[in-house]
Amino acid sequence: MRSAVRTVVACLAFAAAGCAPVTLVDAGRPVDVGDGTSVTPQIAWNQIKSDGRVIWTQNGPNVDRIDFVMGVKPGAPLMALPARSRQGVATYEASMLPNDIEDLVVGTLQKQGYANVRASSLAPCPLGAGQGFCFDLAFATSDGLEMQGKVAALKRSESLDMVEFMAPSEYYYAELSPAMGRILASMARK
Repeated sequence: MRSAVRTVVACLAFAAAGCAPVTLVDAGRPVDVGDGTSVTPQIAWNQIKSDGRVIWTQNGPNVDRIDFVMGVKPGAPLMALPARSRQGVATYEASMLPNDIEDLVVGTLQKQGYANVRASSLAPCPLGAGQGFCFDLAFATSDGLEMQGKVAALKRSESLDMVEFMAPSEYYYAELSPAMGRILASMARK
């Protein structure tokens, strides 16, 4: 019941804001998240497709979200930004090392208006059958809400697949982190 209420609230909020349509993602079936990659959701999520990206949320994208940023090509930014924020934004390059990508994520989040963005715990991590790297994030929204995040990335030839999870430090991050870990473990290429 709680999930159904969240879905209705999220749908109404998106409809009122004139955003992309929201669909419900079933918990048990693999879902295509872009560029030939699928994951198994583990729990039901609200899905938004916007600017070629797939976003999942439980309580609305301003509260918690998983961004699937798949198949980023050299010269492209990691995330869509408003036109006024695009100037001076660094882009992905195939020669980037994991710490460079970590810095790129931090810079992109700062451009999106987040404050005190810090990354830590950069380490190799499995993504499905592949070996990628992960790091943790801590930052605050423009309203001062303390957030936590986790980024998992995998370089494939010239392109980059990245999954970014963020939620408020209080309650939501801990509540959704186990599902996020299982989503990363379920990642598969077609």
